[in-house]
Amino acid sequence: MALSENEAIRRCKRGRGFEYFYATGNKVGCRRTLQRIKRLVIPPQWQQVLINPKPSARIQAEGLDRKHRRQYIYHPSWHEQQQQQKFSDMTDFGRCLPEFRQHCWQLLKREQWTLKRSAALACLLLDHTGLRAGNRQYTQSNQTYGLTTLRRRHLHQEGDRIRLRFTGKHHRERDVVIDDPALADLVCESAEKQGYALFRYQADGHWHDIDSDDVNAFIHTHLSDRFSCKDFRTWSASRFAVHSLPVVNSSLQQNVRRKWSPTLTQHVADMLGNTPQICRKYYLHPKLITAIESPRQRKQLLSEVGEIMHDKRGYKHALSSLEKVLIQVIS
Repeated sequence: MALSENEAIRRCKRGRGFEYFYATGNKVGCRRTLQRIKRLVIPPQWQQVLINPKPSARIQAEGLDRKHRRQYIYHPSWHEQQQQQKFSDMTDFGRCLPEFRQHCWQLLKREQWTLKRSAALACLLLDHTGLRAGNRQYTQSNQTYGLTTLRRRHLHQEGDRIRLRFTGKHHRERDVVIDDPALADLVCESAEKQGYALFRYQADGHWHDIDSDDVNAFIHTHLSDRFSCKDFRTWSASRFAVHSLPVVNSSLQQNVRRKWSPTLTQHVADMLGNTPQICRKYYLHPKLITAIESPRQRKQLLSEVGEIMHDKRGYKHALSSLEKVLIQVIS
């Protein structure tokens, strides 16, 4: 526990909502404090919630999730520091991927849909698609979905590939193709299990829906506690950017007034289901943007990518040629 019960504000259930009390026992009535608490968007299912009375503190709130795991909400300035650290760690993340992918595929050879097997499938799909992991709170309150909250109705089979059609965060309509036959088969197999959720696991004789906390715990155990579901999305964004270079180059040759960086950012943002501003700030690696904005580096990148675009070899575990180019750029 990071916050002291002798100093923190406590959240108490009252009817359909909550009331808040200082450590002294007095009820919080300050409008500014209540507005700050509201902006923290503390999940309603958290128990034993403590809120820091200091608006600028690093840890703003903590509580136990539905599986009794302690979770934290941090100050936005801390998130900015974490954002820069995330980009710094991306090279290590990429280099760890081959071994992690191999481990996930080994788990998927098992017959039973255990938590590990379902989490392994979810991780490979995050790696393949760059989708958000999903959040039950968003699904329940907004009817928007991410990978772990998808339903069977979102799955559409098309031969040896599948489509995931759903309403994502900010009510953006998503249409994501999974063209890896092995992954597509596993998703279809998972969808055949009882229940409405697309990804489920069996434990203690019962079926359970997987959630983003389960997947993050799997990543912490089998990849590194430095990484989470969000790192797969960040990695995928920069990988998508490298892969899209020839397409964007062709588009810009037809319209010389358009600029490289905004055009590529828009292209990747569409693939992620983000706005260009969010895509550039949170997902595209700064070194990749710098390389693209440099005519000399961009020309070299286009040449390298052009040579490997026709590489049809399978990269089930190893880094693809495009991913190796990405690591060279961001290292």
